[in-house]
Amino acid sequence: MQEITIRGPLNEEKIKKISEILNEPDWMTNIRLKGLDYFNKLDLPKFGPEIKNIDFDNMIYYRSITKENKPKRWEDLPEDIKNRIEKLGLRKEFEREFLSGLLYQHDSSSIYKEIKKYLDQEGIIFMPLSQAVKDYPEIVKEYFGKVISFGDNKFAALNTAVWSGGVFIYVPENVKVDFPLQAYFWIGTENLGQFERTLIIADKNSKVTYIEGCTAPIYNVSSLHAAVVEVFAKENSEVTYATIQNWSKNIYNLVTKRAKVYKNAKIKWISAEFGSKVTMLYPGLILEENSTGEIYTMSIANENQIIDTGGRILVNGKNSRGYIVTKSISINGRAINRIDIKIFSNSENSKVISKCDSLIEGNGTAESIPRMEIYNNKNYYNHEAKTEKIDDQKILYLQSLGIDKKKAKRLIYMGFADDILKNFPPSYQMRIKKLLEIELEEIGGFG
Repeated sequence: MQEITIRGPLNEEKIKKISEILNEPDWMTNIRLKGLDYFNKLDLPKFGPEIKNIDFDNMIYYRSITKENKPKRWEDLPEDIKNRIEKLGLRKEFEREFLSGLLYQHDSSSIYKEIKKYLDQEGIIFMPLSQAVKDYPEIVKEYFGKVISFGDNKFAALNTAVWSGGVFIYVPENVKVDFPLQAYFWIGTENLGQFERTLIIADKNSKVTYIEGCTAPIYNVSSLHAAVVEVFAKENSEVTYATIQNWSKNIYNLVTKRAKVYKNAKIKWISAEFGSKVTMLYPGLILEENSTGEIYTMSIANENQIIDTGGRILVNGKNSRGYIVTKSISINGRAINRIDIKIFSNSENSKVISKCDSLIEGNGTAESIPRMEIYNNKNYYNHEAKTEKIDDQKILYLQSLGIDKKKAKRLIYMGFADDILKNFPPSYQMRIKKLLEIELEEIGGFG
């Protein structure tokens, strides 16, 4: 297949070339150039894992097959791609018939979309963001970069400059989508940076669930995944955002994800993080009056892996509720649970609770790093953390009941992860548990 490839080092000419390829209006090109400016000015994060070895100058920032060769049906996709989608639980027989569909992105380009007529009839927009820029410019301009600015951090700035693909969802007022919308992202090129951008707007009194999966095969050269996700849960809306990431062990997974939760709205943000060389992921919620936000994160760190996850909640209104629960399994790796809570002075009678649990084995290490800024004491806030090794006595007890050692460890691991996994939509829970078992099996967690 004929390809279009743009490689670093980045400059204004290459940014304009990406915009030209995507046939974008001038206003989006200007946003990209602002992102490039901030990317060049901003330093790498001064906290967290070591990431200075990322080779920005030799990275591929855009790669796409031509439109003529893009498969248009599920049957046209390569078998290995379909197998990966099946493994992540994003495609099964009943979903093919009943669910709205799947948006698939290979490297930098959306190459497959299936959607039911129902979405169009209800006024629901579900398409690649690059297409929405042209078809719905006023909506995109109103929300793009409004909760994550191009100067938020170096990787958000980079994404703003070179983003391609990703998802745009708009759910109109009073419309409730009773099945998940789904997308799947795959890095298929070594030394590739993937920079999808997702923008979700749930209008007043609406409801939507969105599930995305990400994966990559193994290459000798490290790749970068630096996505940006912005979610707007308008008044009285309800949003569930779930991510299942199953990266190979050479990926730098450095993403920025944040939601603004308006008055009386609810959001549940769930992440299952498997694989990668380094992950830095802290979903953020900005809570307004009477809103509720929940963050659940599950991660596994194996040898030579650093998984730095957690959550951020900013309370900017009265009577709000925030919950952060992170669970990490460290088997000879390094797991970090990082919590950031800020309650502003205009907030009263709000409640924020965070909890970090870590299970370690072998030479694994785990840390809990909470940070709280409270500017009004007429609120309740609490953080708790627990770290434990797999208890040999528990295993011996289970063995005394006739359960072999492998099954005993499986019970311990799966029980530990259960209160995260149960927050995924019911039709996905068993499949994600299976993926967790596969990951633990591969890294010797049941040995």
